[in-house]
Amino acid sequence: NLPYYEYVDSENGFDVYENTNYVPMGFPYEYYVTPLDFESYNEENRDRLMMKAIALSDEQVDEYGSLLEPLTVDKMPLLSEEELKTDAEDRRKESCSEFAVDSSGFTAEITLNRDNLVFFSVPFEKGWSATVNGEPAEGEQVNVGFMAVKADAGENVIRFTYEPPGLKWGLVISFVSFSLLAGI
Repeated sequence: NLPYYEYVDSENGFDVYENTNYVPMGFPYEYYVTPLDFESYNEENRDRLMMKAIALSDEQVDEYGSLLEPLTVDKMPLLSEEELKTDAEDRRKESCSEFAVDSSGFTAEITLNRDNLVFFSVPFEKGWSATVNGEPAEGEQVNVGFMAVKADAGENVIRFTYEPPGLKWGLVISFVSFSLLAGI
């Protein structure tokens, strides 16, 4: 009895279910929530709050707050299954039409009705770089450790590339070390 999951088939002795209330990778929000409001919200249900609003730092509210509406207490989710379903439907409406992963990151395509932050449920780490329509863009750490990037209204191609911190220096040091060893 799993809410929003439908039985599809049995394969190799396992039952296969499909989530009918899924949220795709890459979507914008209508609302943001401040750190103070986020921290004051019931900790066990913050995941549902993040289905309604993106959690931004105070600095991000200053920079991106004009793109979104603040989520006021009267609009905060009631935590019902029906409201969760509605919020997931709202996130799907303007989600990425394409999302492809490769060995160095991912590429997403999205058409936005207005300038907005596009959220990806990918953990934020140093080493990620972003471009939007081929132009460098600042990736932001939002929702307590995930990524977002600002994109303009209209069609956008978003590219996130990951390079482990220290990789280039590690390669240089290794090359020099092997060169010295070969010379000896």
